[in-house]
Amino acid sequence: MAATAGLVVAGLTLLLLLKDLGTAGTAASLVADTAAIIMVVLAVRGLLLQSGQQQNRTSASGPGAVAAGHSIARAVTGDGNQVAGPAPAVAPGGSAPGGAVEASGPKSVAAGDSIGEAVTGDNNA
Repeated sequence: MAATAGLVVAGLTLLLLLKDLGTAGTAASLVADTAAIIMVVLAVRGLLLQSGQQQNRTSASGPGAVAAGHSIARAVTGDGNQVAGPAPAVAPGGSAPGGAVEASGPKSVAAGDSIGEAVTGDNNA
């Protein structure tokens, strides 16, 4: 890219030195238009990539809310809960699932894949 820009500048300088201002102006206009089109394409591409990344977000809002992009073996969101034994095994997931994972509300639990166990109430034994 830099080599191409250098050649264009050298060519335009040569045209100016040879006193062919009409051709130099036309060439400069063509180069500027091409650069503008390339910048617009790159800007649109960047916006599309950014919007795609925002769709794959994970959020938890609310007191005690839990959210995970993949699996959750055990989530305990209540007060005074007692759990016994190890958390249940969850199957290993593949790639990250698409779309948003959102747990909204008090003590809510959400996962992009599987949930082994969720204890969301209070004083569970």
